Amino acid sequence: MNNPSDSKSLRLLLLRAHIWLVATLIPLLVKFLPLKRLLRLLTPPARLALYRSIAWQEIAERVAQRLKNPRNMRRRSCLRHSLTLFHFLRLAGYPAVLRIGVYPQNQPCPRIQAHGWVTLHDMVLTWPPKSPVAVVLTHGDAAQEDSAGQGLVRGP
Repeated sequence: MNNPSDSKSLRLLLLRAHIWLVATLIPLLVKFLPLKRLLRLLTPPARLALYRSIAWQEIAERVAQRLKNPRNMRRRSCLRHSLTLFHFLRLAGYPAVLRIGVYPQNQPCPRIQAHGWVTLHDMVLTWPPKSPVAVVLTHGDAAQEDSAGQGLVRGP
C-alpha cells in the first residue's frame, strides 16, 4: 500500500483532476475578477507545494493536453493556458513567471492584440510571442528582478 509508484500515480491522478477543475474555472474567474485579484488567487504561497515531486515537463504536458481543444476563451487561449500552467508550476514549487505583452498596432483595429506566456528560468514554456511585444505585466519571481515589469521582447 505504501508503494512509491502508487503514491506517484495517485498524485498524478489528483493533478489531472485539479488541472481539469482550474482550467474549467479560469474563464469565469477572468470574466468576474480584476487581474490583480486573479493573479493573487492563482499564485499559491511557496510553502504550499502540493506537486513538488512532479517534473515541470509532466505538468506542462498535462496542462497542454487539457487545453488542446478550447471551447471557452478561444480568442484568448494563450491567457487561459498561461494562467493554468503558471498556477500548477507554482504549486510544484517552480519559480514560474507569467508575462503579458501587447503587440504594436500596425493596422486600424479596434481591439488591442496581446499575448500571454510562461517562462521558467528564462525558458519559454508556452507559445512565445509571434512578433515583438511590449511587456506590460511580469508576475512571479522575475517581477522582483524587473521592478518596472516592462520591456520589449522580440518574437522568434
